[in-house]
Amino acid sequence: MGFNGKHLSLEDRKIIEENIGKRLRKFETAKELNKSQATIGKEIKNNRKRRYSKIDDAPWACKHFNECKVCVSKCVDFEEIPCPQRDRFVGACNCCPNIKKCNKAKYFYYANTAQSNYEYTLKDSRQGVNLNTSELYELAHIICPLIKQGQSVYTILQNHKEIKQCEKTIYTYIEMGLFKEWGVTDLELRRKVKRKISKKKKLKKRAEPADYTGRRYEDYLEFVKNNSDMPTTEMDTVYNNQEGPFIQTFIFENTNLMIGLLKQHKTSEEMSNSLNYFQDILSDDMYHKLFGLLLTDRGSEFAKPQLFEINCETREIRSNIFYCDAQMSSQKPHVENNHIFVRDILAKKKNLRDLTQDKLDLMFSHINSVPRKSLGGKTPYEAFEFFYGKDTLDKLNIQKIEKDKVTLQPYLLK
Repeated sequence: MGFNGKHLSLEDRKIIEENIGKRLRKFETAKELNKSQATIGKEIKNNRKRRYSKIDDAPWACKHFNECKVCVSKCVDFEEIPCPQRDRFVGACNCCPNIKKCNKAKYFYYANTAQSNYEYTLKDSRQGVNLNTSELYELAHIICPLIKQGQSVYTILQNHKEIKQCEKTIYTYIEMGLFKEWGVTDLELRRKVKRKISKKKKLKKRAEPADYTGRRYEDYLEFVKNNSDMPTTEMDTVYNNQEGPFIQTFIFENTNLMIGLLKQHKTSEEMSNSLNYFQDILSDDMYHKLFGLLLTDRGSEFAKPQLFEINCETREIRSNIFYCDAQMSSQKPHVENNHIFVRDILAKKKNLRDLTQDKLDLMFSHINSVPRKSLGGKTPYEAFEFFYGKDTLDKLNIQKIEKDKVTLQPYLLK
């Protein structure tokens, strides 16, 4: 028999309160009301009220107290000592026989109070905003400065676990204009606004050089199938003017970390020199882990695969390079998507003549400190450090940026 999907009524809540007083477990109440145990558990947890006392706030009330023994008041790691009866089985302390001699925090569930909370939430949610004035001010002072620094709502929520609202709710509040007083409107959310697609897009098909044989995208898929333990590094070029300068970008697919080198000429000779540089600063083993498998497009600057595959001095094979199909940049999606972060800082109309390698390293350090959904909320810096260590990051000139100092705005490089 299925569970009753209707909202809990006042009578239901009185039965919950009565059963807690009888010290019945949550599954017994759920069976009586024909509800799931999760429904009863959430109802009690969300509506039970804590009875505060000075003893509850004492350092020894923390479950970590015996491990550290150095705190003099509540710290950020404070956690209440758990009680199976209070939290797991019954859900509250009503009529607990040990309540007088218990030193743990006390929680009580009352049906009338729970019903009032339910009615208020139901009414308030239909009005669209579940915040009072003080909560709005507190929320605004956290997120508005960070949005102005170019951080996304997802990034802010990953770095500030104290914010209880979900990503969709924050976007709704911004659309409603709740943060207009702090200078944040819907227009500030650049990645939320879809780019306008040009109706007159001219396609220029490149002639396919003969030396792409064995290095096409279908060959890449076959290579990956036979070498599944070798991670791919996607390579591309970013520039604003055909006369330069140019930014050669690399992204390591398994960690989403991106780096870039400044180039003055868009030639295969200059672009392949980057691999000479990486071979000089990295060990042979680390070089092959990071640059052993390259995937790029058919741009003229990558049109001489032998320069990338073979070290011109030792004549040793150092990398395997493959090319996407013509006009199919979507086959290297990681580097293309990550360029969105680059364009937040280096707009397409910006003159790049004052760009330096130090500024590039700073820009990519900030970009690599942004949490990603694809990494489970971790940053590319953290993922790369886990796989390859901090020493390799230092050699690549990538630094960790504090979460609230991450800036994705043009003024970062001024």
